[in-house]
Order: sequence, then C-alpha cells, then structure tokens
Amino acid sequence: MSKKVFNLIVGITGGISTIASAIVSFIQPTYTPAIIGAIGIVDTAIIEICSLFVKETE
Repeated sequence: MSKKVFNLIVGITGGISTIASAIVSFIQPTYTPAIIGAIGIVDTAIIEICSLFVKETE
C-alpha cells in the first residue's frame, strides 16, 4: 500500500479507538481500565500490521 493510504488508515483507526474509549468511559462497565487498555493495544497492532505492507519507494 502507498504511504498515503497508510496515513489514512492510521487516522481512521486512531479516531475510532478514541471514540470507542470515550464510549467505554461514559458507560463505565465493570472492567473499564482493561477495556480501554485493550482498545489502545488493538489500535497499535493494526498500525504495526499495516506498516508491514507499506511501499517505501514510490
């Protein structure tokens, strides 16, 4: 994938994870800190996986 598409994916996943964390904080289920931590871990994992497919030379 191109660097431009990678940056789009990073922006979208960052926004989604922020929204998801805000919703979890608002609802406050039993394991709120663990859920918010897991959301951050998944966001980082998605970015790292996508970075493996970025073409460095264009």
